[in-house]
Amino acid sequence: MKTNKCRCCNKIGIKEILDYGVVALADGFLYEKEISNENKYPLKLCICENCFHVQIDEIIDPKILFENYVWETGISKSILEFADKLYKKTKELMIKNESKILEIASNDGTVLSKFKQNGYNILGVEPAKNIARDANEKGIQTIDEFFNYETAKKIAKNYGKWDVCIARNVIAHVSDLHGFVKGIQTILAKDGFALIEFPHLQRMYSDLQYDQVFHEHIGYHSLHSIVSLFGSYQMEVFDVEELEVHGGSLRVFIKHAGSEREQKYDVVKAMVSELNSGIFSINNWESYANRCEVHKNTLRGMIEKCKNDGEKIIIYGASGKGQSLTQMSGLTKDMISGVVDKSIMKQGKLTPGSHIKIHPTEFIYECKANVILLCAWNIAKEIVSQEKRFTKLGGRFLLPFPEPHFYNK
Repeated sequence: MKTNKCRCCNKIGIKEILDYGVVALADGFLYEKEISNENKYPLKLCICENCFHVQIDEIIDPKILFENYVWETGISKSILEFADKLYKKTKELMIKNESKILEIASNDGTVLSKFKQNGYNILGVEPAKNIARDANEKGIQTIDEFFNYETAKKIAKNYGKWDVCIARNVIAHVSDLHGFVKGIQTILAKDGFALIEFPHLQRMYSDLQYDQVFHEHIGYHSLHSIVSLFGSYQMEVFDVEELEVHGGSLRVFIKHAGSEREQKYDVVKAMVSELNSGIFSINNWESYANRCEVHKNTLRGMIEKCKNDGEKIIIYGASGKGQSLTQMSGLTKDMISGVVDKSIMKQGKLTPGSHIKIHPTEFIYECKANVILLCAWNIAKEIVSQEKRFTKLGGRFLLPFPEPHFYNK
């Protein structure tokens, strides 16, 4: 469904920045026999002419996108380490020792498991029925529903209020932002806090991360958009942290207005940084689109040269970002010999749109690859460290951002 209404300020008038064409869903992995039935949808990056919230204008039914999800939090070693640090940071801010922890889009329960191990009362809310089932089987109590105002009212009625509400990398996926925020307001205890994480629009702009754009990612948030949204529901941002995860994210801490928690100066500093970065200028985003076109042609040219030189190229990471980059850059199975990924849910299938077969990581050596395009570039250090054998054999990693370059550290 196409829309011209901003989901942040609710006003009509969003302007196209970059046209990705008509593409397959980034998580629409499929088998050979399913190719003829593959659906494709328009994808355009846009900006609100009123509040400058960056978003896409094509909204896909969330049941199509999320009810049978293929991303598992616990696969990446770096995410496991991240979850441990998140637990320690959250514990520092708790007022009560017997705090109750709720996580929105809790996936396989990797984050909540850290709290359960330490005796906390937990609850996950996860719309992907297959992932929620796996989490429950592991002992992480999980409701298999989309989180919104209606769900929040049921949770508050059946389980009471919650001292901590965690929402990592979910707000970018939400079409009804106001229902989402009102839901958090409803379930959060008076002196509780919400911890929201999202890829930062400022880093997406500065590092040219146009692969962040796919149908699952409906909105691309700044701290300004978060402050505005939650402020509409008598809630305030009291602290913010910059994270390197997902190529540069913000972790924002939110409280009810009137709560005694003190607002940190880092909030003001981050908002000033955003203003100075140029992300609230339509002209700057038009220049961004031109830079993206140059970038994708440069990347494709480097891969074509490797192919012409007789090198075998594969992709590491069947992520949503990877599928966006592959389709946007016009990379095909004639250029790419295969994709490797640790997720057994993806192995044996084909990538959406480009129809490149996905293999276990052992395929790197079985096919004698010379170049690996790191579509999972946000965890490059982890992957390069794990695949030292590849570089010892003379292989090269090609990182796409912020400019295409070979990386062998």
